[in-house]
Amino acid sequence: MKKGLKIFIIVLVVAILGHIILGYGYIFRGFAFAYLRGQKGPGINEHHLFYNNELPVEKSIPFKDEKPNLNISIKDSLLLDSMNSAGFIVIKDKEIIHESYYNGFSRDIPTNSFSAAKSVVSLLIGVAIDEGLIKSVDQPVSNYLPSFENGDKAKITIRNLLTMSSGLSWSESGKNPYSNNAEAYYGQHLKELTLNQTVVSEPGKVFDYKSGDTQILTFILEAATGKTLTKYFQEKIWSYLNPEYKGFWNLDKEGGDEKGFCCLYLTVRDFAKLAQLIVQKGVWDGKVLVSENYINKAIYPAKDLFDKKYNKPNERYGWQWWYATHNGKDIHYGRGLLGQYYIAIPEDNLVIVRTGSKRKPEAEDGHTLDFWDCINISYRLLEAEK
Repeated sequence: MKKGLKIFIIVLVVAILGHIILGYGYIFRGFAFAYLRGQKGPGINEHHLFYNNELPVEKSIPFKDEKPNLNISIKDSLLLDSMNSAGFIVIKDKEIIHESYYNGFSRDIPTNSFSAAKSVVSLLIGVAIDEGLIKSVDQPVSNYLPSFENGDKAKITIRNLLTMSSGLSWSESGKNPYSNNAEAYYGQHLKELTLNQTVVSEPGKVFDYKSGDTQILTFILEAATGKTLTKYFQEKIWSYLNPEYKGFWNLDKEGGDEKGFCCLYLTVRDFAKLAQLIVQKGVWDGKVLVSENYINKAIYPAKDLFDKKYNKPNERYGWQWWYATHNGKDIHYGRGLLGQYYIAIPEDNLVIVRTGSKRKPEAEDGHTLDFWDCINISYRLLEAEK
């Protein structure tokens, strides 16, 4: 028995050292942050586990909620609850018509955006272009990041990153602990991981979703503005939205880099303000925060690309924004790993937000089934209001 225990300890030590030597030491951090907390992976309420840059509240102006808070059906409520929802809100004409919370969450608890943060990074690229800090989306990345100056990487443009068509080697997975996503989320060397990718296919041809593309945009913004992602967001968009609650953006380490590809923590009501900004084509209280010209390009699909996953022309992804239609109406939205959505339907002046920790699979149209649940529930509410 002692011999067996000794062998087990030796194997365990070798495995640990091997992972560290091979650059997989972040897995132990992930194990502690996830499995030891009863989770199978990243969670929506764990900003306290990481270092953060904070988004303060300078002046809070809530959405109007003077109308009766319409109740969704018991069936719809059970559906949201069964999907481990945290919050759900529907805002029509800038007034809240429904707001509900589940599983111990409330309006003042910020939750993880996961990839829905990517849409914010896109807006900030638009702001930097509006300010002349970035000349155009067709500038080569090498103008801002020297590691892209040579070889095939020199061909990659900002547009290629915005449309997820960089052709870089990033391994995208929300489940594989050895993927670049896992290392980016739990690791502490985000810049090195992101900038050391290689080109594996021709840029500008294929929409192939890769979080690394967004992280490179984050580093471009830092180089162009001389500010952190959080600071630039705060100065150019966040403070003007008059958010209700402070937010957080996770860093890879103390004083490190924001995880621009994910990990923006906001409340449901404040995610809704991002969607409302899209409904209003970048204008808030009469001030242009992001030009309508940029937004109109960002929120519609980059149709010149081929959608690798569905083997057809791209009809669902723009410049870090998702696109769908419902009864002939355009839908623009940010989307996160575990069912995070902030949704803008401009024709109806309608905003929908759902946060939570479980997401359904994608339908044949490339949009998740629970996204369509949110749309359908919201329109049933609008019918009930009439």
